[in-house]
Amino acid sequence: MRPVARHRWIEVAASGCEAVAATAAMEHRDTVLHWLARGLPLVARSRQPEEPREGQPAGLSLPAASGKIKIALRVPHPHIARIDEPPALDAVAGVLSGDAAEVARELATHALALGFTARAFGSAAWQWRTGETYLHEGSDLDLLAAPPTVAALHAWIERLRWAEPRTPLRIDGEIEGPGGDAVNWRELAGSAGRLLVKSPAGARLAERQALERAWN
Repeated sequence: MRPVARHRWIEVAASGCEAVAATAAMEHRDTVLHWLARGLPLVARSRQPEEPREGQPAGLSLPAASGKIKIALRVPHPHIARIDEPPALDAVAGVLSGDAAEVARELATHALALGFTARAFGSAAWQWRTGETYLHEGSDLDLLAAPPTVAALHAWIERLRWAEPRTPLRIDGEIEGPGGDAVNWRELAGSAGRLLVKSPAGARLAERQALERAWN
């Protein structure tokens, strides 16, 4: 099975809950079992260099009331019941308030005009999916975008620059290229010739020109 793209939701089959919990640190195993018993998902992440090759790397981020702990897990491929895209930004806007919600909806509309669906991950997405409190003063709004062309890529970056001063949440997040590799939008907005690229296999440095050619 191909690795699941980062930030995608992974639903674990009931038969696999104990196997997944067993990949957590001992002190977190009961927490993971309780989470999965509620039918809540995990999120796909990159594989770390020291990790075993077996299973899909996944993560669980706990809400504020549970200490905002992040738990690294692996899901045996036979126990993956479902894979979902990160939630659309216009849906996640419903857990935001005031200017943050208004800006999120404006960005979602602008993304559609550029030919893609803007999505959210991180605290806002977890809060939307679970109903638990993740957002707090100082939270980021993490966005995932996959512009179809280099023109759409640059237009999206300019829209993010326009939007950030208009929301109380710092706008963070990534832009995915056609092959699924992702770069932080601020790095793409900068001038460095080499950029940090993240993928299911891990992280690497790549030339800016090579990345932008992928959109042409």
